[in-house]
Amino acid sequence: MNTLSFKNKIFSLLVEELGTYIPQFKPYTSDYQMVIYASKDLEIWLKVKMNADDNRVIYERLEENFGTKPGDLRLSINFWAGMWLKKWRERVRILSTRFEMPPDHIERIRKARRLYQNIDYKSELKHMAVKKLVDYGEICMIEPIAENLIIEEIAKHIQKGNRNLTLVALNPLSIYNAVSGRISRLPKEKGPLIYLNIKPNIF
Repeated sequence: MNTLSFKNKIFSLLVEELGTYIPQFKPYTSDYQMVIYASKDLEIWLKVKMNADDNRVIYERLEENFGTKPGDLRLSINFWAGMWLKKWRERVRILSTRFEMPPDHIERIRKARRLYQNIDYKSELKHMAVKKLVDYGEICMIEPIAENLIIEEIAKHIQKGNRNLTLVALNPLSIYNAVSGRISRLPKEKGPLIYLNIKPNIF
């Protein structure tokens, strides 16, 4: 089986196994977006666990390990889907309206996002945050959470009323150290970290 075919097989199994946990799950309706999120998180989680950056390598290894044991593959996907869904309910909040924040905070986050896009070692910073999140048991919406934590930390360096973003000195290592400390405390925090304006009919 080629890599794409096996990837599609994993995706189909993920759809089926999420359906075992969620009553009236309809993968080809608005619920489909949830499967997309789960599929992306599974790839990221596997990259960290397998210490691999190439999706092709990941699916080749999975096929090698489970090629003759399809039942074991289904059980593994079922177990992972259960963990992911538990984290989804813990870390993601679905909103029917836009999430409201104080105007000055919104402005600071907007500036921080712009700085994040141009920060030195951006990809390395994100990669380390993602790995730390997985190491501390985060399995759902991993990349968005990593980026949000980094942006929130950058926002702390922006002085209120500062219009000149070039004045903000950002040290990627210092930012990571602060984000790493926050991640290490996440197991004690059970509230949401991601807010989505979608309306899946399963919640």
